[in-house]
Amino acid sequence: MRRYIFILLMGLMVVLTYSNAFAEKDTSEWKDTLTTLRKLNITHTKDVDNALRLSRMDKKELSSELKSVSEKAKKADIDLHQAIEKYNSLLEKEKKLTASLNSRKEEIKTFEGTVRNAAKMLQDRSRISFLTLQHPERTNIFATFLNTERMPGLADLNSLIQMYFEELAATGTITKYNGEIIQTDGNAATAEIIRVGTASAIYQSTTGAVGFLELTTDGTVAKSVSGVSSSLQSTIEDVFDGNSIVPLDFSHGAAFIRYVADKDLWTKISDGGMLVWPILGIGLIGLLLALERFFTLSRTKRFSPSEHSEILELIQKQDWDSCYQKLSKRNTPTGRVLWSTLKKGHGSTAALEKGMQEALLAELASLERFLPTMQTLAAVAPLLGLLGTVTGMINTFQIITLFGTGDPHMLSGGISEALVTTQLGLAVAIPIMLLHHILNSRVDRIVTEMEEKGTALIATILNER
Repeated sequence: MRRYIFILLMGLMVVLTYSNAFAEKDTSEWKDTLTTLRKLNITHTKDVDNALRLSRMDKKELSSELKSVSEKAKKADIDLHQAIEKYNSLLEKEKKLTASLNSRKEEIKTFEGTVRNAAKMLQDRSRISFLTLQHPERTNIFATFLNTERMPGLADLNSLIQMYFEELAATGTITKYNGEIIQTDGNAATAEIIRVGTASAIYQSTTGAVGFLELTTDGTVAKSVSGVSSSLQSTIEDVFDGNSIVPLDFSHGAAFIRYVADKDLWTKISDGGMLVWPILGIGLIGLLLALERFFTLSRTKRFSPSEHSEILELIQKQDWDSCYQKLSKRNTPTGRVLWSTLKKGHGSTAALEKGMQEALLAELASLERFLPTMQTLAAVAPLLGLLGTVTGMINTFQIITLFGTGDPHMLSGGISEALVTTQLGLAVAIPIMLLHHILNSRVDRIVTEMEEKGTALIATILNER
């Protein structure tokens, strides 16, 4: 580029030299122009040198950067080749491990079965171990072993072995702690629990109740054992006071079933809950009313056929005064009906029948006194029993909601209440209904007698007119 500039300047100088020959008058102007051109040439030469110097520096930097990038590319290429070789090596290793795994699949399957069986045995053991009641979180490990889609790992095996050792160590320890239990009435309560080994436990609730515990469902819930004698309860109270040896119950409540089954009648009735008392009250009222009716009706005298025949003979003789005297002395329902009918003896047939009906209604009200009440009581008693059944079943379903249906012993309280109230309601209603029928039959016989003898009296009076 300098060459071109130099040639251009030389051309300009030649032009200026020739121009001097044709224009001597303008020599001074041309000199100034040449001086300016020379200065410009010098300045431009410097600029060109600076540009060349900078371009050489950029080329050097670019060459250095290109060299660095080339080195990085070579290194990346080497790393890529190494990664490919490692990948191929891992593929080969995977093939070898897969082949080894396939060859030992039966051994692994046998090992897995052994581990799962050991876990199942420990799970069954934990359900009857009071250590599970104290530490319910220990049962979480069984979810891993019950999942057949997952192979138990080394950590799972260590946890399983640790649980076995904990179970073994707990058999020789006595521990006191606070927990929640289910009382015999099905309600939950907070209690102080003493665990003796893993097979027995006693409790003392915040209300002061004491007794043995039995495990339910998966071993994480405990229920109070029924049927514990008062002497054993006293011994357990002494244990919590620190004054006695701890009693044991290795049967988990089974040893007390006989005592529960041998409860007396009053205890069985009281198991029915609060509705037992109104049912018993209905039975007592029904019995008192039945006794009153039996006593009253037994004192009711019958109107003998001979007396009736005598009255009819006096009517045939038109001896009305003697009839009035005899009937007024017979203070019986039939006698009173005949006396009321006889007072209408001089009236029409309708008057005679109306007089007899009025007397019958008056006597019937007295004879049937309390019988409708007894019938009502006989109907109400089963309804109260049904109400007790519904109440007991509600309690049962509440227990099912809280603790599930794993153990039927937890449901016995509500079901027992339901069955006892139903049984007691029927036991009260049936005798009342029978007594009502007997009394009603006796009243019907008396009413039939009054109607029969009253009709005969009316017929006799009409015949003698």
